[in-house]
Amino acid sequence: MRAAHDLADRFPDGQLFVDLHGFTGTGPRPDLESVLSRIVRSFDTTGRARPEEFDELAAAYRSALAGKRVLLLFDNAADAAQIESLLPGTPGSLVIATSRRDLSVLADVHSVPLGPPPLREAVAMLGAGAAGRFTADEAAAIAERCGRLPLAMGLAAARLRSRPQWRARDLLARLADEDLLLDELGTGHRGVAAALHASYRELDADHRRLLRLLGLVPGGDADARAAAAVCGTDERTASGLIEDLVDVHLVETRSSGRYRLHDLVRIFAAHLAVREEPRAERTAALSRLLALYLHLAYQAAARLHPNKRRFTEGAAAHDLGLPAAADQQEALAWFQAERGNLEAAVTAAADAGLNEQAWHLATAFNAFFVHDSDIGPHTAVNLVALAIAESTGDIRKEAFTLGDTGRRLLAAGRNAEAVACLERSVALKRELGEESDAALTLANLGILHRRCGRFAQSAAVHAEALARAEAVGDTAAAALIRTNMVVPLLRLGRFDDVERCLAAAEARLDAGDEHNRVRIESFRGVLARETGDPAGAAAVHRACLDSYGGESDTADVTETLVELGEDLLRLGEAGEAAVHFERAVDHSVKLVDPSLERTARNGLGRALTALGEPGEALAQHERAAALAASHEDAYESARAHLGLADAARAAGDEDAARTHLGLAADGFAACGLPEAGPHRR
Repeated sequence: MRAAHDLADRFPDGQLFVDLHGFTGTGPRPDLESVLSRIVRSFDTTGRARPEEFDELAAAYRSALAGKRVLLLFDNAADAAQIESLLPGTPGSLVIATSRRDLSVLADVHSVPLGPPPLREAVAMLGAGAAGRFTADEAAAIAERCGRLPLAMGLAAARLRSRPQWRARDLLARLADEDLLLDELGTGHRGVAAALHASYRELDADHRRLLRLLGLVPGGDADARAAAAVCGTDERTASGLIEDLVDVHLVETRSSGRYRLHDLVRIFAAHLAVREEPRAERTAALSRLLALYLHLAYQAAARLHPNKRRFTEGAAAHDLGLPAAADQQEALAWFQAERGNLEAAVTAAADAGLNEQAWHLATAFNAFFVHDSDIGPHTAVNLVALAIAESTGDIRKEAFTLGDTGRRLLAAGRNAEAVACLERSVALKRELGEESDAALTLANLGILHRRCGRFAQSAAVHAEALARAEAVGDTAAAALIRTNMVVPLLRLGRFDDVERCLAAAEARLDAGDEHNRVRIESFRGVLARETGDPAGAAAVHRACLDSYGGESDTADVTETLVELGEDLLRLGEAGEAAVHFERAVDHSVKLVDPSLERTARNGLGRALTALGEPGEALAQHERAAALAASHEDAYESARAHLGLADAARAAGDEDAARTHLGLAADGFAACGLPEAGPHRR
């Protein structure tokens, strides 16, 4: 309407608005004959009799428009064929048409798909409908609850206008209940539900069923495989059906092969599913989707961790014979695309009482823990898995879930809780005869000791874990344990042992295990630096970053950025070192990894001191010291105090420098490290 008004002066022979009622909740849809007759009558007021045959009426319509400059606005068209029949036969006129169906198939058409307006415009629309009734923040919240759908926002504003005693928070409270949301946004035939019903009635049975079942899919979006799973059909059929729903704007697609329902459409579809689908079919649809996710998740987990038997066994047990990730890179890409859906599916399965599927999906999900930039979802699914293990009394589930829980708590710095979970997990796994997994969990205890600065104890625990893995002939697990054992050995200065560990681990890597191959190479870079070749180390670490992609914010990339920063400091290139340390700090904060953060901040502090910025260096080391103290990390605490001593000296505060130097010496001594000697009082 706005476009037509703005363009009206260019079409002096007339402007006409015609509602075609293509999608309407009330009244019959006008036939083409009546539409043509109306338009002809508008341009020929002589009152002459109109042709009755369609072809003659169409010819009269085109004759009436011939040679004229007319603007025709056809609103709410049923489909492209209807508009094609109404196109003038000569140039000079303009047709603007709106429809819920895709009209881009028409010749010479300029298609303008309309999505929800940006939030700023949505807030302005609400302000125009109920000015003075809410703050900007409240308007934004109402707009988001309405999915920024103009119809819904108009109804929400009208609802507020009709209730003078309501405040914005009263409306928001009502809109917060999904079971009542569509009722709140309804005024009979003008409501959101009525508008959606108008589109729904135009679908055939197969498309209606797909829309209903898509309303049950947990998560933000889905692909054609997920649509096929909920419908119990093949992917090709599902792809065709869902693309048809895109054409009528009941489904959105924002990237190739990914589909989502607008929030209000999802609620509408879910309500339809409850009313029209038997409970058994709704449960079966969710079960089919979970089976697909279990197949894909376990296959991807097995690609990432070929050395962990529970993932390879899970992949075999849940194999559907469908294509899955071909390598580690594809496995990670798949997980990143589906992470939100998988998290939601775990919760949905548990809520539906499908505990077996929920637990297995949570277990496969946690396989991606060390590769993920967001530990929040892992915490959520791990808590669901733990609740299932405890409620079912399944010792095997408890053993594996406690291992995942301990690893999560370790990453969060909750060391005492992590120790309890890991030790209990080791004991249960040994009781169950799961010696390989018990060895890997024991190695996680070694990592915990390392993060607390207990390097000799860490090396001893890793050695015990290694012996157990080798005793049962699990060479892949032994390779992983050897790789993790390298860090405490480096700290203890046992460089010959480090080289032997790396060589043995590399010799036993599974084919295609690119992740651990790069980790081993990175450790070789650290060994090169510690044995006097920082330039060679820097070259190795740059190559490792290239292998990781360089820009992602995973723990592996963050660790490598820290090591490259250390190489550059040894080379006297403090400016470039600071850049890498800053990136490592940013990544570690996003990862919510306090262990990496304190390490990166200590490195950044040393670089800043070298650059003549002791004030900023002090801030970094103080933050690192606080993190180290709260997480009982004696080693990084000692490094923080050593950095504080250097920064204080650079700032001219010798007393503070001596105090921090003493604290650093005591800390290094407590860790049993060679750094203690040069820094004693």
